[in-house]
Amino acid sequence: MDILGLPLHPLVVHAAVVLLPLAALGALLIAVSQRARKRYGSLVVITTVVAAGAVVGARVTGEAFAGATTSTGILGTHMMWGLLAPWPAVALVVSSLLLVLAGRGRSRPFLVTAALLTVVSALASIAIIIVVGHAGSASVWGAQG
Repeated sequence: MDILGLPLHPLVVHAAVVLLPLAALGALLIAVSQRARKRYGSLVVITTVVAAGAVVGARVTGEAFAGATTSTGILGTHMMWGLLAPWPAVALVVSSLLLVLAGRGRSRPFLVTAALLTVVSALASIAIIIVVGHAGSASVWGAQG
């Protein structure tokens, strides 16, 4: 996949690398602050949806970019973690949506559970995007210098 002769994967990856940590930080904020949840909850949910879409897009374009290549080393690491990256991103969408809904009059145990799920999925999203991004950049830039 390419656009104007440029591979689409490096372009889509930048959206995922910026938006997913931003969405995760917003989700952490609404998990710990009722005031932030009421004020920014909907915005955080929308951001998590867009971020998860960017991560899924990065995975799809990455598979197309790699083709039938089987790689080892740092590129293999990037490919392996890249296959897993959409899962915590989608979990972040679901958990942050549940958290916002829980803040609208649901029971306290439901709210606490949604907050804990949001924290776990946010931290997992941040961790995996760091590992994937580092391995991807090392596979490109490490080979050149």
